[in-house]
Amino acid sequence: MAPKPQSYYPSTLPDDHRLVRLGPPQGSGNFTCTDTAGAERLVEMPARVRRTAYAARGSFAIVQLYAAAGRVAGEIVHVVQGDEIKAWRRAGEWPAVFDVVESTSAPAAEPAVADDSDDEPLPENPNRRHVIVDESDSDEDSDDE
Repeated sequence: MAPKPQSYYPSTLPDDHRLVRLGPPQGSGNFTCTDTAGAERLVEMPARVRRTAYAARGSFAIVQLYAAAGRVAGEIVHVVQGDEIKAWRRAGEWPAVFDVVESTSAPAAEPAVADDSDDEPLPENPNRRHVIVDESDSDEDSDDE
């Protein structure tokens, strides 16, 4: 029988564990991450975690830091799922730093208005056929009749 997975809560984490938001993957199972203090680190995701949980940019994880940190500062020991986040929020243990949504685009409430008067015309698409319509011949024929 498989051992019961460890239950994590931010208040009960050991000193060498941190709750982090995962940043962009750096290849070979490595991720950049940001903790609640704002410190960025490079952490690795071992195969045992990679096989059991899916992690992407913006996911949350619990990281165990290495004592002697070199280029890689620690390893991901648990990927936090949505139901765990909800339980931590209800218990009041979710860090307020992670409630802020990081967005580089304009807010959705104020859509960008396109001003066509200042824009330059788009260049001609070289992948389209050039169709030349000679309207002067058709107009002259209709006027003669």
